[in-house]
Amino acid sequence: MKILVIGGTGNISRGIVAALQNRNHEVVLFNRGQHADSPPSEVRVIHGDRKNREDFEAKVGAEEWDAVIDMISFNAEDAASALRACQGRVGHFVHCSTVMTYGPPFSGINLPETAPLQGTSGYGLGKIEADNLLLEAHARDGFPVTIFKPSYTHGPGMNLHRQVGGDGSWIDRLRKGKPILSAGDGLNYFQFLSSRDAGIAFTDILGKSGGFGEIYNIVHPQARTWDEWHRAAAEALGVEIEIVHVSQETLIAMAPERFSGLRGNFGHTQIFSHEKLAAVLPEFTPQVPITESVAENIAWMDKHNLVPDSDADNLEDQIIETVRNLPRIR
Repeated sequence: MKILVIGGTGNISRGIVAALQNRNHEVVLFNRGQHADSPPSEVRVIHGDRKNREDFEAKVGAEEWDAVIDMISFNAEDAASALRACQGRVGHFVHCSTVMTYGPPFSGINLPETAPLQGTSGYGLGKIEADNLLLEAHARDGFPVTIFKPSYTHGPGMNLHRQVGGDGSWIDRLRKGKPILSAGDGLNYFQFLSSRDAGIAFTDILGKSGGFGEIYNIVHPQARTWDEWHRAAAEALGVEIEIVHVSQETLIAMAPERFSGLRGNFGHTQIFSHEKLAAVLPEFTPQVPITESVAENIAWMDKHNLVPDSDADNLEDQIIETVRNLPRIR
């Protein structure tokens, strides 16, 4: 199949391009050509900025596509432009949305695709608008869209996140044997999926007409706690880890500029059902071991000098020292 990936050089996109190539599809990318990592030499790239609507729609609309995977559509305007470019010229259109359309706050755990849409961030709200526009086009005109909603998907192409946020200096802390902070008791659950595994699912859905007009969560079926995730990073680095637990509200009170983002994402348990995707892609089972995928992610960060010197910022050390020195009732 001749497949266009709008984007194509980011975290999930890299997994998609690799999976498409492994299945011998003809892969074409549309992007600005500004990513630090060049795409594979055998992949054709159409350069442009999708925000330049006329240019984007002319270039994408000039060809017929068996499938288009849109990885960088963030609002209704982006989706409407993609629709104008692809209507009548695409066999299958896959739109990358997000589980952040469900919250926070989240209405429960193991949320299915029918869960209430109550995203509060600009990112989540923009994706809801884009999703709705494309689903309306399917209902009205039969536009062959499928919507995928990833949770946290990691791999080369982005920093490896931890629960309390910040830059990649936590990797340097682990390497130097420094303790790291964890919000609360470290037992909030999340789903961590390798971008290599995600790429396979994006590829395998292509051409399945039963998925037209449908939404699928694309998540790892095994939920892990944040402390398990932090330990996986330490294992990937081959080091010991010391985790210091501090309540989320205490962290925010001590350094709101650093930790207030916990309320908007990683401070909440997030577990989403994978059953609907498993029904349409029963062969899809994540295969990449977590330590392997984390090691790949860290190696990419090292390659691009994205692991700052943790000694340059002593806020985390100050917080840990303060908490350890709090009076204890005996």
